[in-house]
Amino acid sequence: MMDKNALELYFICGSSDTDEHLPAVVEKALDAGITLFQLREKGSRSLTGDELVETASEIKKLCDSYEVPFIINDDYELAEQIEADGVHLGQDDIRVQDLPPYFNDKIVGLSVGNAKELASSNLKKVSYIGTGPVYATPSKADAGKAITPKGLADMRRLIGDKPMVAIGGITPDNYMACLENGADGICVISAIANAPDIRDAVHRFL
Repeated sequence: MMDKNALELYFICGSSDTDEHLPAVVEKALDAGITLFQLREKGSRSLTGDELVETASEIKKLCDSYEVPFIINDDYELAEQIEADGVHLGQDDIRVQDLPPYFNDKIVGLSVGNAKELASSNLKKVSYIGTGPVYATPSKADAGKAITPKGLADMRRLIGDKPMVAIGGITPDNYMACLENGADGICVISAIANAPDIRDAVHRFL
C-alpha cells in the first residue's frame, strides 16, 4: 500500500506549463515542500527524444536528492528507462495489467473520473487513484466536466481505502474542500507552475 502522505501536495508539470527552465521550476517546488512530482509532457512545447530523456534524468536526480517520488505521465517506457519511481496512466493509455514487470513494485497511478470508469478499471496493481476534475481547469483540454467536491465524496465511498488524490482547478482558496470530501491530497499544475513566487504558492497549500 502506498504511503498516502506522499499525495499531500502532488505537483504536475511539463515544458508547456512554464516559460522557465523546467528542472529549475521543479527544484524550486521541491525545495518549498512538494511531496510528489509528475513529469507530464503534453502540448506544443513538449520535449521528445534525447532532450526528453536528459530532462527527465535531471529531474529524477533532483527528486532523489529531496527524497520525493518521481512519476512519469503515460510514457512507461521512459519511466523504465530512467528508473522513475512510477507511472501515471489515463483511461486511454496502456492498461495497468499490461505494464512491464518493472512496475510490479513501483508506484502506479490511474485517472478515474466517475463510477463508470471505476467499474471498468482493474485496480489490482494501482497504488493511487487521481480523481477529477474537481473544478473547471484550463490546464487539461481533455479533462471533462467538473465533478465538484460532492463528486469527490461520492468517489471516495466507491473507492474505499485506496489512496485518492484530487485534481483539476485546485487553488489555495478551494483545496480544503477536496480534503474535507475524502481526498488524501491534491494535484496542482498551474497554481504552482504559473505562480509569480513558487515557494509562496507551495506554502499556501501546505
